[in-house]
Order: sequence, then C-alpha cells, then structure tokens
Amino acid sequence: MNTAPTFQQQQRQFLNFLRRPQNAQLPTGFDAERAAIYVDLLYNKFDESLSACFPVIHSLLSNENWQALLQDFIAEHRCLTPYYRQIPDEFVRYLQHERRQPHDWPFLADLAHFEWVELQLSIAESESVTRKTLPAADLLDHVPVLAPVMQLLHYRWPVQDIGPDCLPSRPPETVNPILGYRDSHDQVRFVSLSPASAQLILLLNDGLTGQQALQAMNGSACKDTQFLEFGRRMLIDLHEQDVIVDIQPI
Repeated sequence: MNTAPTFQQQQRQFLNFLRRPQNAQLPTGFDAERAAIYVDLLYNKFDESLSACFPVIHSLLSNENWQALLQDFIAEHRCLTPYYRQIPDEFVRYLQHERRQPHDWPFLADLAHFEWVELQLSIAESESVTRKTLPAADLLDHVPVLAPVMQLLHYRWPVQDIGPDCLPSRPPETVNPILGYRDSHDQVRFVSLSPASAQLILLLNDGLTGQQALQAMNGSACKDTQFLEFGRRMLIDLHEQDVIVDIQPI
C-alpha cells in the first residue's frame, strides 16, 4: 500500500509549518532553508500591513511583544478573505473575538478598532464635497447635509488619549462618543462629542432640519430659549468642524 502523503496533505502540512514554524514539523522532502524564506515572507507581509495600519499599538509594544502578537495571529486566526488589503480587518476580528491573553492591555481591541476605522474612513469611496459657509438661521431652517464619509463610534476606553503617557488599567465611568469623518479637504478627523451632540447628529442624519432635530431632543416646540441657544451653538460647532458641509430644502 502506498502510504506517501497526497499533494493536498503536503500542502496542509506546509501551511501549518508556515503558520507555526517553531512548533510544526516541515513536511518530508522540503528544504529547510528555502522553507525559512517563505516563513519570513509571510511574517514580513503581515508585519508591513499591520504596523502601518496600527501605528499606536506598534509603538506601544516592544519589538518582542509585537512579534509574538503577530505570530499568534498568523498561527491561530483563520482568515476569511484572500485579499491582502483586508488583513487589518482580520486582525481586528481576531483581537475582538479570539485573543485571550491575560497580559494584554485591556484596551487593546478597542484601540485596534479605533485605528482601523481611520483606515476605513480614508479609503471609503465618496464624491468630493465643498463646505459652504452657512449662517445659523440656515442650519435651523433647512436640512443640514453631513459629511458623506463618517462614523459614530462608542468605546469603553478613551482610545483617542491612549499613548505612551496614557495607558489606563481601568475604563472610566463615562466615555464620550467619537465622530470619525473625512472633511472637505479629504482629511480624516476625529472629534469627541457630548451625548447631546451625538444625538443631534443621529437626528440630522434622518433628514430633519436643525429646528426639528432640536425639537425632538427637547420634547417640545423648542420655546426654551436657553436650550435653543445651546442647540444653535451645537449646529454652529458642527458646521465649523466640517461635519455639516451644506444644507438642502425640507
């Protein structure tokens, strides 16, 4: 009986070796030096992609810990896409749902997602927009047009502040929502929002005028002068930050 491994078996064995070169056995007949070249190519490709997409995480980890993280990702995660440009997507999925290492920073998955969103916002397809200068009255009486590329984000950790001088061990009691968007100059920006500003953006995104959105927030006809002024200021701030870029009729 022929007990030689089939071609498919050899492929699987070689793939297992590429993913776990320290522990897996190289299939019979494969040259170790040549196989090592493939191992290096695989690791370097992942390293190149992930260090570019996750620069904060890369800067916070020692070289040894970064290598260990990448090697564990390559060994343990089953990628669902064959596309190189989607490796960062897979890395975020791995951190969110698979990695369970007690020595990891507790904010690692949130920080990775935050850095990943920046990439998604930068490459999202959209027509270019020109921000128009609008008076507050127009923002109230018409339907504000929001930046076409944007995402409202919520995290347990203050991801915008995390860096070498800010490595929290416990999540704060409250963390403000973050709006990620691409402005009229095609630059990705992140702004921390109050809960009221986040609610206002959601209402404006439903096609309400500024006045209607403020009425919905206040639960009345907006006769509260103090609240109306507060809401008007929020609309002006969003416009000045390039979140509101235009208006359209009701």
